[in-house]
Amino acid sequence: MVWQLHTSARSNMAADTFTDLLRKYLSEKDFNRMMAFTAAMEPARRAVMLKFIAERETQAPAIGSNAPDFRLPRLEGGEPVQLSSFHGKKPVALIFGSYT
Repeated sequence: MVWQLHTSARSNMAADTFTDLLRKYLSEKDFNRMMAFTAAMEPARRAVMLKFIAERETQAPAIGSNAPDFRLPRLEGGEPVQLSSFHGKKPVALIFGSYT
């Protein structure tokens, strides 16, 4: 069965193409964990999860490219901070994750 993933970055991506991309860019351990995780899901939930991953990964900046510019509010209030305002001035570390 050819299963299609619909993304805004591409009109259609076959599941086998997406799986090939995952295999190419993930470590063997992470790829196997991803496959085991999604295989245990109900088919409808798996389709939603893989669609989300495909959209996220096909829209992500390429490794080594500049980060997309964005603005965030300051924790203490005041003017928002824009990422591009640091370009050429200070290094910036973007950390995504949970610290709970």
